[in-house]
Amino acid sequence: MSAVSAPSPDSFDSDTAAKLNAEVRALQRALDIRGAELEDAHRHIAALEGKLLKLKEYQRELKRLKEERRRLRKAAERRVGQVLLAPYRLSARLATTVWKTFHRERAKRATTKYQKWFEQHCASGQDLDRMRDKARTFASRPLISIITPVFDTPVSRLEEAVQSVLAQAYENWELLLIDDGSTDPDLLRILPHLAERDRRIVLANPGKHGGISAASNCGLELARGEWVTFLDHDDLLEPDALFQIARALQMHPDVDLIYSDEDKLGENGFEAPLFKPDWSPDFFLSYNYVGHLTAVRRDLVQKAGGFRSQFDSAQDYDLFFRVTELTGRIHHIPRVLYHWRRSESSSAISVRQKPEQLDASRRAIEDHLKRRDEAAHVAVDWRTHAFRVRREVAESKKISIIIPNSQGDEALERCVESLSSKTDYSNYEILIIRSDNSPGAPSCLLRFPHRLLQFPGVPNDSAVKNYGAKESDAQWLLFLDDTVEIVDPEWLTIMAEHIQRPEVGAVGARLLNPSGTVEHAGIVVGVNGTAQPAFCGFPAEHPGTNRQLQVTRNCSAVSSACLLTRREVFEQAGGFDESLSGALADVDFCLKIRRADYLIVYTPFAKLCWHVIHSVKTDSSGDAILRQRWANVLERDPYYNPNLSRERADFLLGK
Repeated sequence: MSAVSAPSPDSFDSDTAAKLNAEVRALQRALDIRGAELEDAHRHIAALEGKLLKLKEYQRELKRLKEERRRLRKAAERRVGQVLLAPYRLSARLATTVWKTFHRERAKRATTKYQKWFEQHCASGQDLDRMRDKARTFASRPLISIITPVFDTPVSRLEEAVQSVLAQAYENWELLLIDDGSTDPDLLRILPHLAERDRRIVLANPGKHGGISAASNCGLELARGEWVTFLDHDDLLEPDALFQIARALQMHPDVDLIYSDEDKLGENGFEAPLFKPDWSPDFFLSYNYVGHLTAVRRDLVQKAGGFRSQFDSAQDYDLFFRVTELTGRIHHIPRVLYHWRRSESSSAISVRQKPEQLDASRRAIEDHLKRRDEAAHVAVDWRTHAFRVRREVAESKKISIIIPNSQGDEALERCVESLSSKTDYSNYEILIIRSDNSPGAPSCLLRFPHRLLQFPGVPNDSAVKNYGAKESDAQWLLFLDDTVEIVDPEWLTIMAEHIQRPEVGAVGARLLNPSGTVEHAGIVVGVNGTAQPAFCGFPAEHPGTNRQLQVTRNCSAVSSACLLTRREVFEQAGGFDESLSGALADVDFCLKIRRADYLIVYTPFAKLCWHVIHSVKTDSSGDAILRQRWANVLERDPYYNPNLSRERADFLLGK
């Protein structure tokens, strides 16, 4: 066989060279992403090591105190004191009884804000009676199959779980208890008796321990219901849980997946509520917020392929991904219907209780992205133990960065200098727009490539932005306030990862003020009047309620202080309404994008500093326009749970 000679440099044409350069850049970016992930992991490990050192210090101090105690117990002075005090001492039994009584009474009084709120909002006995009567009149009364894999569950906890099903106001259900090879004799003895309590309870034993996915699939095979839902063997349902599902089906008969809010069940009662948004696909990629209680059409679960054992511990997350790839008809019930018990082996305490769950969840996300043909890397964010998806930018399209200059030369220089020196996305142009009565180009800009445009008319925030978009020929448009300072080189690449997605219409960044607190992390509509920035005033690295400040998620609007969109989306939405200005124009623009069925994405990983100048003026006419135009949307932001505060967009419990 003759040797194959290497091609000469002359044989490479420009297309081949460009392709090789693109591959090199892609490999370099992948290396940078993995390097950053490794650095994050190292920081996380360093923090854990610091905590471990403190723990060892505490252990040494505890050991010293125990030794001191032993020494004192043997001291002669202690024996003399015991003799002298003997007539005045309570008996040990009496002291214990007094302490327990006091502690029990104190525990009864010490209810948390959430527990008081829950007592006011959960279904009363009279409510449940009315629900039973109402359910019997429903036009559609589907059989709901509840699948509960059982494995060496403490008997008392399984009995509580079963009792929570027996207490359901909606009566057309079946409970499938799947014994996954339990060995506990007390549990094996009680299981048949549990099944005898009600004819709707079915007990099955596949004959061996196959894991939670195998047991759940066994339940799916036995299920007769049109709908299936899943109850862990030590958790609890609210008595109106199935009624709320059936009620939702009366109003939304075409939905395929339903999920509710949930909380945790700890030693001191209900706690740590998760008040969820309506369907938010980007938030779902950050972690499995859908969780419990979830009901799905049985035929759709079967079509999706059921549970997969290689994803055990995140098997529901994997299943929900495959179900949502088949349907977008997803309904959220904003009501706590499920209590997830905190136990030693459960990730309800912390995901760190089940480290394998992190890996299984990451693989579930990767598998989902592969099925969608999205080239991406999935990393754990060690601060939050949520996930971060880094997509490859398929084509680095030209971005016009449109900067209306209204705050003077100093702010503009800081903005453009940081933009030019700290942006690793290379294919962009800078368009600076000044009003006709502004002087020519400031000398500070001579050092930076840019285009200077003079706005031909009376300065108007929205009109200036529309003018900049019209004068640009780029397919991607980024609106940037001249008081914004770039601090992270990857900011524009991170935003481009999202705007390349056809389902996304606009992307917003995390904007921090110089003091290190949040100015913008998406916008919530209908709060404190018309709209309010989410988490405004929170510390920059605060996780936010249920980690929502630090994870990628969907929202109703983002600020044009830093907003990236595509030209066709901008034109379809009709640009910014020139009768509105500032945040009101931003909200209106984003709501028009959402009305056209695009997603709005907030990414905390594009982080910028906003030297914002707050105005005390209010635009009552603009506010009135928005209230009239978007009355239904302002009534309920789909990405902000109605149980949360309506005074501030802080994602904290409301009234």
